Amino acid sequence: MNISIPHSWLKEFLTTDAPPQKIAECLSLCGPSVEQLEKTKDDYVYHLEVTTNRVDMMSVLGIAREAAAILPQFGYKARFKTSGTLPEVDQTGSFPLEIKVNHQLCPRFSAVVINNVTIKPSPPKIKERLEKSGIRSLNNVVDISNYLMRAYGQPVHTFDCDKIKDKMILRLSRKGETLTTLDGKTFTLPGEDIVIEDGSKRLIDLCGIMGGANSAVDANTKKVLLFVQTYSAKHIRRTSMILGQRSEAAQIFEKQPDPEQIMSVLLKGIQLFKQLTGGAQSSKIIDIYPQPDKPKSVTAPLQLIKECLGVEITQPEVDKILKSLGFINNQVPSWRAKDINIPEDIVEEVARIYGYHRLPSQIMATAIPTNYPETNFYLEQQIKHWLVGFGLTEIYTNSLIGQNYPGQLKIKNALSTDWQYLRNSLIPSHTQTFAAFEIANTYHPRPGRLPEERLQLIISGFSDFAKLKGIVDALFAKLHLPVSAALTATTAVIDLEPVLKRARLYPHYRPVSTYPAIVEDMTFTLPQRTYLGPVIQAIKTVDRLIISVRLYSLFENNFTFRITYQSQTKQLSAAIIAPIRKKIVSNLKTEFKTDLVGELR
Repeated sequence: MNISIPHSWLKEFLTTDAPPQKIAECLSLCGPSVEQLEKTKDDYVYHLEVTTNRVDMMSVLGIAREAAAILPQFGYKARFKTSGTLPEVDQTGSFPLEIKVNHQLCPRFSAVVINNVTIKPSPPKIKERLEKSGIRSLNNVVDISNYLMRAYGQPVHTFDCDKIKDKMILRLSRKGETLTTLDGKTFTLPGEDIVIEDGSKRLIDLCGIMGGANSAVDANTKKVLLFVQTYSAKHIRRTSMILGQRSEAAQIFEKQPDPEQIMSVLLKGIQLFKQLTGGAQSSKIIDIYPQPDKPKSVTAPLQLIKECLGVEITQPEVDKILKSLGFINNQVPSWRAKDINIPEDIVEEVARIYGYHRLPSQIMATAIPTNYPETNFYLEQQIKHWLVGFGLTEIYTNSLIGQNYPGQLKIKNALSTDWQYLRNSLIPSHTQTFAAFEIANTYHPRPGRLPEERLQLIISGFSDFAKLKGIVDALFAKLHLPVSAALTATTAVIDLEPVLKRARLYPHYRPVSTYPAIVEDMTFTLPQRTYLGPVIQAIKTVDRLIISVRLYSLFENNFTFRITYQSQTKQLSAAIIAPIRKKIVSNLKTEFKTDLVGELR
C-alpha cells in the first residue's frame, strides 16, 4: 500500500526538530519506507510504502505516531499531538431515519445529520493538502470525506439525506441486483455484497467500495448524512476484487481499521462541516457498537528479546520503546490489535525501534541447523538442470492467456482481453520456434471451489520428432521411470506431480546373471508414421527372457532392433530363443503390419 503525505500536514500531528530529510531517513530505517521525498514549491511530500499489516499507518496521524516513536532513537526531539480540541458529543434531537444493521457485516455503525450545508469550493489549505496527497479536490463536502480518510485512515461517506427514503437497511445483496455508483458505472452484483437499501427498496450504497449515484451530494444538497463505520473485511475484499473496484477505501476496510477511532473521526467531521460548509449538527449521533473489541495483553520476556536481538538491552529501555508505540502495561493499543498477537510480535517492535542497523553482525556460535531440501523441489530443480544440459532453454510464460480453450476458467475482472483465461495446459503459451521448456502450474475447474492447480512440464519448439522423443526418453531414464508423456509433432507435455512422486534419484539394482546373454538384431519394415515406442514395448513384452530392446539402426523404412535375451537361472540356447523370435515376428505383423527383413545373431 502506498500513501503520500505533505510535511506541512504531518506537522499538525508531530512536533519535532528533525528536518524532512532526516524524518524520511529515520522512518525508512525503523518504520515505513519513504520511497521518495519530493520537494515542492513551498513544502516537502513523503511518498511512503506501508506494509499490508500496518493499516494504522495509512494516515497522517499514523505516520506521525510512528515518527514520534522513532526520531528520539536518532537524537531528535519528537512529540505526537492530536489535531485540536473536538466538540462534545451532542445527543439532543432525534434521528430522521430508521436504522437496521447486520452487525456481522458492520461491527460499528455511526452517523449524524448536518443541516444548512452550503456546497462550495474548499479553502486553499484543504485543497493544497489533498492535492499534495494525490487526491483531487472537488467541493467542500467531498473534500471533507477525503480529508478525514487521509488524516485518520478511516474512510467515511456522505449522503444527501433528503434523497434517502425513511430507512437505512444494511444487508447482503442478492445475486443480480444492480447499482449505479458515484462514478456513473452500473454494476450487476454477484451477491453476498454489503449494501444499504432505503425505504423505497433502492440500493443507495455499495458499502466500503463506493456510494450510489441516487444518494449523492450535489450542488443543491442542504442536508448531509455523515456516515462512519467498519465492515467485514472478507466481504469488502471479495466485492472489490470481483467488480475490479480497488478504491483506497476498499483497501483500508479489507485490512480492518481501528473501530475505536470512529467517534473521534465523526466528531472531527462535524467540526469540519461547521468550518467549511457553515452547516450544523441537526440530529443526535447514532453509534451502534454492540460488541466492542476487548483490549488484549501480549508480553515478551526480557530474555527472549535479548536472545533474538543479540544485544544487552535493559527492561527500562524495552518499556520506553513500547510506551512510545502506545503499549501501556502490556496492553496492545487498539490500532495495533490486529497484528500484535504473540511474544515474537513484541520482539519485532522492540527490534525495529531500537534499530536493525544497531544489531550486531555476528556469525552464529552454535551449529548451523540442517535444512534438508524437500524431495519434490529438489527433483524439479534437477529436471531443469538435465533439460538445460540437453540443450534446451528454460522460459517463463504468463498463467493467463487471451484465447478460450475448452475447460478453461475466465477471470471476472480481467485487466485486458489478452489475459482473461487461466490456462489448463501450457501448450497455448508455447508458440516459439526454438527448443525450450517450462515447469508451471495449470488450472482446472472444481465446482464451487477454487481451481485445482496441477504442475506441468512442457518441452516445445522441435521439428524433429525423433530428437524430441530422445530427450523425453533420456529424462525418464534419469528419473528411473517408464516414459509417461503426451507427444505431438512439436511438443511433449508431462503431468509432473505423479512423476515426481514415483521418481527415484537412484536406480533399483538386480543381481548380474551368471549365465551369458544372447544378443541378436532383427530388422523390420514398418509402415510410415509408425511410433517406435509401442513397437519396442510390443517386442519387450513377448517374453520375460527379453531384458532389453533398443533401436540400433534405420535405413528408410527399415528399422533394426537389438534384442538381448538372458536368464537368471539357466543357459539359453537357440532352441529356447526360436519360439520367442517367432512370436515377436507374429505379434508385430499382426499389430503393426510389419515385414521381417532379416536377422543377425
